[in-house]
Amino acid sequence: MVQSDRIFRSGQMPAANLARAVRDHRIKTVLNLRGANPDQAWYPAERATTLAAGATQIDLSMASDMWLSRNQARTVINVLDTCTYPILIHCQWGSERTGLVSAIAELLRPGGSLADARRQFSLYYLYVKAGDGAVMERHLDRYEQWLQTGKLVHAPEQFRRWITQEFRPESPSREEWPYDPYPPVIITRPVPAEAPTAQLADEGSVSRK
Repeated sequence: MVQSDRIFRSGQMPAANLARAVRDHRIKTVLNLRGANPDQAWYPAERATTLAAGATQIDLSMASDMWLSRNQARTVINVLDTCTYPILIHCQWGSERTGLVSAIAELLRPGGSLADARRQFSLYYLYVKAGDGAVMERHLDRYEQWLQTGKLVHAPEQFRRWITQEFRPESPSREEWPYDPYPPVIITRPVPAEAPTAQLADEGSVSRK
């Protein structure tokens, strides 16, 4: 768990495990950082399970070996600002991409600290700062350097300013691509109970944080 009874994190779960987690923790939003993958069996199973449980599915495509683009960073902030809680955040292993978004949630939380954010990257979550996945934690290194250069102290408003206005990704990032084929975010909400169950309203183990 990232934040008590509010933000949960995990790796990719079988549909039955996901259904249990959504029920047990009263999850209202599932944030999938692997993006929409309709041709892979796990994705339609997850989406159907989430919607059947009355939760919203949010698909946001990230890569653990690439820096967030500025558009991706702003999208993550907007999702965390506007989604319905409790939320379950996951990627494939629940380690690197999930670690970064969980860390961002901690930096936006009143009273949250850089130390709290860095705890989202730990062996407890099977994270090792090596290889491609180390790119995810380096976002925090860049933010800390920015604070030190400006002789600033972390606060949610400082982080929000940095990530939405001052942040510039290093290489590799999608900003280097001539064209990004992935939509920034896809939001699928469950239909109200009174609506036909065939309709969908499309817009485009769990640990606590």
